[in-house]
Amino acid sequence: MEKSFFDVINERFSCRSFKDKQISNDELNIVLEAGRCAPTACNFQPHRIFVVQKEEILQKLRDATRFTFDAKTILVVCYDTSKSWHRRSDEKDHGEIDATIVATHMVLAATAINLGTCYVCAFKKDIVRQILDIPSEYEISCLLPIGYPSVINNPNTRLDLEDTVIYK
Repeated sequence: MEKSFFDVINERFSCRSFKDKQISNDELNIVLEAGRCAPTACNFQPHRIFVVQKEEILQKLRDATRFTFDAKTILVVCYDTSKSWHRRSDEKDHGEIDATIVATHMVLAATAINLGTCYVCAFKKDIVRQILDIPSEYEISCLLPIGYPSVINNPNTRLDLEDTVIYK
């Protein structure tokens, strides 16, 4: 049974406990394809995604953050600052926004196929860069541990619309 878009966005949660089982290549490709389809500023597509599945590299990433949650796959979402769009008026680099949209597409695709993810921004960037030999022109946006949730915990504690939307 396919999930509706609203089912997916309501079921998504930050998974912090994964089963000791690798996701399939088909599942991984679904998630990566969702990221590929994400919109980017001027369609420059500056995102670069490192797929980490080798246990020795995953173990090293645990030195860069305690928030890997022992996932068997971690997606490291980056953007190439030499390829990203920069706003003319102030040169703001929109690569971070593009990478975040890509990550969001992947998180929602993972949820749609019953995988769990967690958007992780707390990590030692220099250590991640060194471990994965990430080029200097790539900015690391986030880590996405991904896998089969061992615990489903979706409290759906969101503010009401009137607390976040302002009409004028």
